[in-house]
Amino acid sequence: MAKKSKPKIGLLSIVLAITIVAALVWKHTSAPSHALEEPLVIAYGDDIAGIILQKALADLPAERVDLGLDAINMGDCCGSNAQFALSTGQVDVAVLCPDAMLDLAEAGKEYTVLGNLVYDGNVLVTRPDSPEDLAVIGYMNGRDEQRDLLEQVYGQGMDLQPMFASALPYALENKAVDAIMLDASLALKLNYPTKSISSGEVTSVVIVQNDLLSDPRLEELVTACNETVGKLSDEAVLIDMLCEYLETDNQKEVADFWKSVTVQFGSL
Repeated sequence: MAKKSKPKIGLLSIVLAITIVAALVWKHTSAPSHALEEPLVIAYGDDIAGIILQKALADLPAERVDLGLDAINMGDCCGSNAQFALSTGQVDVAVLCPDAMLDLAEAGKEYTVLGNLVYDGNVLVTRPDSPEDLAVIGYMNGRDEQRDLLEQVYGQGMDLQPMFASALPYALENKAVDAIMLDASLALKLNYPTKSISSGEVTSVVIVQNDLLSDPRLEELVTACNETVGKLSDEAVLIDMLCEYLETDNQKEVADFWKSVTVQFGSL
């Protein structure tokens, strides 16, 4: 269980946003020479889709490693830091939730959806002593798809509270809410009762800037992601990936968690 801490916003968010953009600019201006002049910058978040992307890049065979693919973790894709980084145009490819994708489209950014990488990645977490009839549910700030799903399942009269993802576990532990909705990878860290309440809902998509659709490295990235998704159909490979993410060797606990949810992966 993570140590208790209060999410900090304001100046810290501004500094983090500037740091992300500075890192992206540095990658573009100081990257070593590749087949193409600049690296293809891929942004991912703290979610199950981000774990898949990292594995896809880590598993690239030796002859495909030096493709000029640079990955950067942008945290919560609906957070202000991520939105700021995406809106600069310095990100070439991004793994996002549908809400963040819509925000980009509304801002007039020209991206194309390559495909859906994760389905039903949003899961519901409760305490062992949570009431059977839930009264208050917390969900991730900026995630309209989570709110809509909760209203669909529990009715529009349910008290739904948007919060920073980092604050949700503490709200649950301190009984400020009866349940929380999180990405499965974050729920995996909590060791609390967890279940899926959706079926076939797209929760992570991969997008690319329109002017990079013909970039040969994009095809390599898509191939790598699809190869990884194929490997993850083997439960042993999947559990190994999640255990590595958690830095644990308790495969039974991880396997039991995964059996309690219905998260699915898709090819691009």
